[in-house]
Amino acid sequence: MIYDGDCRFCTLWIQRWKSLTRDKVKYIPYKNAGSEFHPLTSEDFEKSVHYITTKKEVFSGAGAVFKSLADASVYQFLFRLYNRMSIFKNCTEIGYRFIANNRRISSFMTYIFWGKNLEKPTYHLSRWIFLKLIAIVYFIAFLSFWIQADGLVGQNGILPANDFFQSVAHQLGSSAFFNVPSLQLFLPGYSGLGLICGLGLVFSLTLFIGMMPRIFLIFLWLLYLSVVAAGQRFLSFQWDILLLECGFLSIFFSPGVWFYHFKTPVPISGGMLFLLRWLLFRLMFFSGVTKLASGDSTWWDLTALSYHYETQPLATWTAWYAHQLPMWVQHISTGAMFGIELVAPFFIFGPRRLRYAAFGSISLFMVLIACTGNYTYFNLLTLVLCVVLLDDKIIKKIIPFQWRNKHNLLVVHSKNSYVKKSSIFILVCLVVILSASNTAMRYYPNFSPYASIQKLLNTIRPFHIINNYGLFSVMTVRRPELIIETSDDGNEWKEIEFKWKAGALEKRPQFVQPHQPRLDWQMWFAALFYERVAEYFKKIYDRDPISQEEHFSLMRQVPISKRYRWFYLFLNRIFEGEKEVLSLLKNGKIGPAPKYLRVWLYDYHFTSITERSESGNWWKRDNHRLILPKFSKEEIWIP
Repeated sequence: MIYDGDCRFCTLWIQRWKSLTRDKVKYIPYKNAGSEFHPLTSEDFEKSVHYITTKKEVFSGAGAVFKSLADASVYQFLFRLYNRMSIFKNCTEIGYRFIANNRRISSFMTYIFWGKNLEKPTYHLSRWIFLKLIAIVYFIAFLSFWIQADGLVGQNGILPANDFFQSVAHQLGSSAFFNVPSLQLFLPGYSGLGLICGLGLVFSLTLFIGMMPRIFLIFLWLLYLSVVAAGQRFLSFQWDILLLECGFLSIFFSPGVWFYHFKTPVPISGGMLFLLRWLLFRLMFFSGVTKLASGDSTWWDLTALSYHYETQPLATWTAWYAHQLPMWVQHISTGAMFGIELVAPFFIFGPRRLRYAAFGSISLFMVLIACTGNYTYFNLLTLVLCVVLLDDKIIKKIIPFQWRNKHNLLVVHSKNSYVKKSSIFILVCLVVILSASNTAMRYYPNFSPYASIQKLLNTIRPFHIINNYGLFSVMTVRRPELIIETSDDGNEWKEIEFKWKAGALEKRPQFVQPHQPRLDWQMWFAALFYERVAEYFKKIYDRDPISQEEHFSLMRQVPISKRYRWFYLFLNRIFEGEKEVLSLLKNGKIGPAPKYLRVWLYDYHFTSITERSESGNWWKRDNHRLILPKFSKEEIWIP
């Protein structure tokens, strides 16, 4: 390859080409070439690069670029396109000529977007850190669920997993696993779930220390898939399916070795690196799109964050302070959020410095969310995905100086086999096509993909390999809270206190992440549902006032979604005094099993700075509505 050694732009990009072709192509500045390549002249070399093959074939311009890469077994498809598609050839030559005629501005843009070093980036240290962090996320997810599993899905829990799987096996027979994939289908009784969670913790630690990463990532994915199935409504959150999709891709991104550390000479799949970035892009970009597509006015007029801090599922004490910020700050914050969600994701696929900008903006966004909300391990998992935006060069600049000197990164130049590269290419194309089709069906209900694609999506849907994302598509502008009261005589009532959700007005909102108290979270969704029920009854009361007995009778007739059947089962467990369920409440008990319960719905609000200074309360509440009047265990019904 003969190039202009006096051109800064040329010398910068020759660095890149050397890192791609290594010792398979020799690079010579034209002033050092002499007359060796006659009849080519200095004027020819100044106009464009020239590539001379071992067969004395001469290529110039874009053709020289593609041919040199092809001879070095790099991006060979580009040279095929150049030879076979005239439109591709003409467009690339025009592009090359434009850059060659504007080298000064091209050099400046190269520096802006890539920096001074254009060598091909490596991601061995990035992968090593990514796998450590994904192990930590898995550990948190398993532990967080296990410590509350008895009360949620235990033998005497709210939604017993054993009963659920027995019903699934009875109804679906041999196809049960492919519709509700869980290893617990093959394990006897509820004890199988404890074994699954225990193995999940052990395998997470094994992955963290680097033993057989690919094998244990397969096990972890299967185990957490089993947990998600067993958790039923309590494990129906976007971060649960995000962990499954990310964990599935991590299997192919990890090295297939017995023991892994960052100096292990195992090549990295560019295709799997792309798919992890594609997942991050979909997660962030469609979180912004879904807000605008919903048509919610609070997103369009940039007032959403003036409600968010107060109405989010499990508020924090920092959210109280954020709620007090002036409206113009809330407007700017909402606009900045849209900038990060709708613009920054495109930087993910850009040059090095744009990727760094995407990493910085998305990471900062996740940290700010974590500082004002309890979103379990969601923020940490998103930060884990952001790691794949960083190459080894920038990471070695970030890590501590002493550690950097102690551990020198081994640059790996080995390549994947042709069969492996072809398999990964097919997988990449398949994931992109399926995820794009799945997303299109969400936003365009009339969109109908090919029957084969639709069938494949339906087949893999229970395994959560391809998912749609988009949190808070509609902002909740009020905060309804369900308040459950107990009584032994029907006259004196005592309010049940939950560990984390809003209740007592003086109770300070707390941080609980990365742990997720699943019952407290579901109580937030149940309150939103019963707010709609309350509006239904208000219309009846306004038209014709009725007694409490008639109210209770009407409640039996309300069409209860299966999603909220758990709430009535929860009330029944309170009557029974089940200690596993009561352990999910504050102090783990409510005294003797009550004779009566009733359920109220209140609207909760953060107090103002003045109100808190006077009363000491973090909350105030109003608009109380009776959802379930006094009833006994004999009167409760399960929808």
